[in-house]
Amino acid sequence: MKVMEPCLACLKGLIKKTISLSGGNERVTGSSLDLLDSLYTRDATPPALANILLDHIRRFTGVYDPYATIKYREYREALSFIKDLKGKKPVCLSDCIQVSALGNSTDFFTGGSFDQGSFALKGDMDRIEDTLSSEADEILILGDNMGDFIFDAPLARFLEKQGKTVLYAVKGSPVQNDISMEDIARHRLENTYSSIISTGKAHVGLASQDIAGVIERLWKGDGPVIAKGMGNFETITEFDDERQVVYIMKVKCPAVASAVDSEIGTFIAYVR
Repeated sequence: MKVMEPCLACLKGLIKKTISLSGGNERVTGSSLDLLDSLYTRDATPPALANILLDHIRRFTGVYDPYATIKYREYREALSFIKDLKGKKPVCLSDCIQVSALGNSTDFFTGGSFDQGSFALKGDMDRIEDTLSSEADEILILGDNMGDFIFDAPLARFLEKQGKTVLYAVKGSPVQNDISMEDIARHRLENTYSSIISTGKAHVGLASQDIAGVIERLWKGDGPVIAKGMGNFETITEFDDERQVVYIMKVKCPAVASAVDSEIGTFIAYVR
């Protein structure tokens, strides 16, 4: 998905939020906004621009993981919510997809919480079930933030009970509030999934040029791919004509809302 007019305001919000968390000053803010002005083009995806800006801020402030505290708070909130699900655990694929979608509730500058009160999922569950029940043995889940990581676990366990091998991909190192391999080690989450793999990058989303290693093998294989969150949607829709992808996310901005023909705040699960 290429940048749209609303993306400029979101990218400026990203700059200000990241610099605030990094303890940066007006000079860093000014240089970052100038960089955005020079980079902004309708021929790029929002994550492609965000990755350049985040790297710029990191180099100027020296702060490697400015979202660490936010991620930890999200982790605690996600664990607390999941514990409250006891007694009403997801038992079918539709239940698991709904829990997975709810995990994408939070966002680094629009806020959000794991609140089921106003939850409604939009999606073709029959088509998703057909896609995920393919004869291939392996399924790739491309994770997003800490909430996704916790809330995707019931879906992974359900698929494994169907005889699938689930490989869960997280970022190679910290970027925004996305979960990374360092977060896995820090919070001792290695056993949450049978197989946790790395994208190898500190990049929002997953650009085609970043696909390598195990992820490349799975992408080119016959098994289903599940992509969580807007960052993955914004990048992967640039090349998902190569294969089928199941997208699960909460729509949090007008650009993505326009792209998927849904309202902001809608939880969606659909196959492209």
